Amino acid sequence: MQESTFDTGNVTINYAIGEPAGPPLVLLHGGSARWQNFDAILPQLGAHWQIYAPDLRGHGKSGWTPGQYRLQDYTNDLIVWLEQCVSEPAHIFGHSLGGMIALMVAAQAPALVRSVVVGDAPLSSKSWQSVLETDRERLIAMRDLAGGAVPLDQLEEMLKNAPLMLPGRAAPITLREALGEDSPYFPGMALNLAQHDPNMLSMLLDAFEDVATGYEPEAILPQIRCPALLLQGDPAAGGLLSDDEIRRALSLLRSPQHVQLRGIGHALYNEQAAPVLDALTAFLSTH
Repeated sequence: MQESTFDTGNVTINYAIGEPAGPPLVLLHGGSARWQNFDAILPQLGAHWQIYAPDLRGHGKSGWTPGQYRLQDYTNDLIVWLEQCVSEPAHIFGHSLGGMIALMVAAQAPALVRSVVVGDAPLSSKSWQSVLETDRERLIAMRDLAGGAVPLDQLEEMLKNAPLMLPGRAAPITLREALGEDSPYFPGMALNLAQHDPNMLSMLLDAFEDVATGYEPEAILPQIRCPALLLQGDPAAGGLLSDDEIRRALSLLRSPQHVQLRGIGHALYNEQAAPVLDALTAFLSTH
């Protein structure tokens, strides 16, 4: 993967490009992440498709735009970037926040999108807000650590000591107990936070209605012309995409498919890569 940059006229987008092994496949990471969060599946996907993986504004090495972290802002970035930096209509796989943006792009710029895969993303502003409210304390803690003011080694130690409540336990354990002292999660997440604009999290917490304007399934999904795969984490394992949302989306999309990944939570390929790769490969290979 080779990194490059593109100026949209509003923000500089950092992105990575793989070898030209097939049609373009765009990977959109989730909130508070960066393109490297796809490392677990990049080699396998890169053998069949040419990977394009941008850092969203306010994430990774892309520029910061305080006060401009609406879904529509991300969508505008991606449409201009696809037009200028990707040679032909692309498959798009978006995880979480990236999945919401992928749907917006597919609805607003159908000529640029060959197919779209949504990785366990809430499908309405209401369900997204419910997820954020449940996770509010953690998001506040992440905002306080984001932005690069805390040295990376201190960030790693704080993450290792963060509490984690597991089913069936009366008291939380630490992340270092759950993942192991040498888990690659800790340096990766520390760098995610160091490069993350804390204002993006502030907007989610304090200006949600502005951020989510226009993100309603009845307005977006019927506009999507291309085939769409809804890749659902298991709600019993921490997946965010509910069965009710799946049923509604299947009735609104023109050409939908659905796969639920049993026993796999919201992190998808960072929990179990093989089942996610199987579902992605089967879908993308037919389109």
